[in-house]
Amino acid sequence: MRKDRLYIVFTLLFLCGTALTSYSQRTNYVKALGRAQKKQILIRWAVNQPRAWKLSNQHGFEVVRYTVIRDSVILSKPERKYIGIIKPAEQSQWIVPANSNEYAAIIAQALYGESFEVSSTDKESILSSINKAQELEQRFALSLYAADQNFAMAQLAGWGLTDTDVKENEKYLYRIKSKVPAGQLAIDSAAVFIGLKDYKPLPEPTEVAAQFSDKTAVISWDYNSLKDYYNAYYIERSSDGKNFYRITERPIMQMSESDAAKPTGRIHYVDALGMNDVTYYYRVRGVTSFSELGPPSAKVSGVGQKILEYVPHIVKAAVNEAGEMELSWSFERAGNGLIRGFTLSLSQTEAGPYIPVVQNIPATQRTIRYTKLFPTNYFTITADAVNGASRTSMSVLVQPVDSIPPQAPQGVKAIIDSLGVATISWTPNTEKDIYGYKIFRTYVKDAEPTPLTDTVYTGTTFTDSVSMRITNRKVYYIVTALDQRYNQSAFTAPVAAIKPDIVPPTSPLFTKCELTGNEVLLRWSDSHDDDIASHTIYRKAQEEKDWKRIKQFGPHTTGEYKDSDVTGGIVYTYTLVAGDSSGLESKPSTPVSIKVIRRPGDLTVNAFDVYIDRQNRYIELFWRDTQDNVEEYQLYKAEKGSPATLWRVLKREEKRTVDEKLTVNTEYSYGIRVVTRKGEVSKIKWLEVKY
Repeated sequence: MRKDRLYIVFTLLFLCGTALTSYSQRTNYVKALGRAQKKQILIRWAVNQPRAWKLSNQHGFEVVRYTVIRDSVILSKPERKYIGIIKPAEQSQWIVPANSNEYAAIIAQALYGESFEVSSTDKESILSSINKAQELEQRFALSLYAADQNFAMAQLAGWGLTDTDVKENEKYLYRIKSKVPAGQLAIDSAAVFIGLKDYKPLPEPTEVAAQFSDKTAVISWDYNSLKDYYNAYYIERSSDGKNFYRITERPIMQMSESDAAKPTGRIHYVDALGMNDVTYYYRVRGVTSFSELGPPSAKVSGVGQKILEYVPHIVKAAVNEAGEMELSWSFERAGNGLIRGFTLSLSQTEAGPYIPVVQNIPATQRTIRYTKLFPTNYFTITADAVNGASRTSMSVLVQPVDSIPPQAPQGVKAIIDSLGVATISWTPNTEKDIYGYKIFRTYVKDAEPTPLTDTVYTGTTFTDSVSMRITNRKVYYIVTALDQRYNQSAFTAPVAAIKPDIVPPTSPLFTKCELTGNEVLLRWSDSHDDDIASHTIYRKAQEEKDWKRIKQFGPHTTGEYKDSDVTGGIVYTYTLVAGDSSGLESKPSTPVSIKVIRRPGDLTVNAFDVYIDRQNRYIELFWRDTQDNVEEYQLYKAEKGSPATLWRVLKREEKRTVDEKLTVNTEYSYGIRVVTRKGEVSKIKWLEVKY
């Protein structure tokens, strides 16, 4: 091979290798990408570390293809196709392409060349060791650069393949694995999931612009938005807008990842024009890692113009006592005849845009006054050339004295949600020099407020986080406005934000539960939370599953209640619950239980009622009770004015009976009493019936 030619190529392209710094992370892995074309699929891969690159070139890459989808259905078992172990072509296969293709020469020299440029006489020295490491990194970086520029050479180097055994109705997973033994160096594999249906036409480069000056054009275009498609670009030029030719032999690429990461993400290229006053047209075309040339961008055009030789310089800019800005500038008198005059331009920011505010200033004039000032003003003075490009001075800052603060913000509102997020909003101030706001918080209305921001806040909606566990229900917010001179307005009145109540009240506490006569006496200590709205007593009789509300009080109670609706022989359990104004309830108080002593009067039935059917001429009697030791029921009957006699005796299971021996227009008295297994007899419960 012609080493002298290769040496020159490496010297010219060394810096271009830095474009591949994304491959130089510390973890060893294979990185792969694919491109679907109309009838074939292209795959490219590379490793990310110089040592992994060297070893992988020796051992090769294993490529396996799996058919995963067919006819839009995922196969239950992917079909495996072993493509093989791919290695760089032998050295002899590089001789012919290396003599005609500089990218082939770069890759061949990186793979098989004896040495790169290494300057050290003592090969055993530390510098020699460093140079050897640098040599490997240079081989690695430049070979990947060259492979990115020529896909055919990437395939010859064993870093890519073209798969033509593909079908429109299938989708494949290509797995690329370095065959370096894991014990020698662990290298993660890569995969590409792609099918012919993933084909998309290449996009046009966007946001192409051209700026023209004296025999020079600066062409720029957006890089970030298309970096997943293109790794390099060609610029084409035309003098008639129809016939274009490339202005560089090699494609242009982003030279630094740090530049590509900038928000602008643009590539700039300076082109020398043959002459001024001639219209030149430019367009840009992208080149992929698979050597595909994308469609041209939209054309941009312009004319080179001779730049005015003299530049104005602002020498003084100040505001006088009358509030007028007095500005003076210098400009070579020899240039007076080359200009139409001057233009004074103004912007409220240094970056612009600058708007002409005074035009057609005579070419001989060097001072001017201006009164329509903003709180912050940046002025430039432009010499308007008769022919060619005009020249503009550097900007100068002018700020009139301002000690008047803005008005306090209006319409302040504050809301706190259930998660403790407070949203504070207000109406934006209308002053032209308003800069921003400061927000303050306090938990006590008249206390000293605490600022929530270290810097000036420029929005009109602010969020704060408050603790929902702190017992205070209100948080107060205050806002002030600041202008560009940091004059601060008065504080707004504190605006209260009410926290949603998510903390239940504390539980009340029973202090006594005792039997007094035929009643259960309950005493307790109220819940003492600020927002208590009610206290409720619940009761549950023995063997009952559900609690029954028996009494509800307001926020403040006497702390005492007597339950008279009780039956002897039954155990009752009581609990007490406090509720707040938000509807939250406390945990039930510790239950208290008491057994009501049975008395003779307690043996009576709980309910005794009658149904009269005059059409069928009968009276039905029915009852219920809660006694658990009933032996029988004794029923008595009497007509009005006659003594009652025992009428019927029914078993404990019977809870109804029918009387058909009746006389119309007669009043009857029916009585019932309970007889227990122990022989206890209850009082008679009477019922009057008019038939």
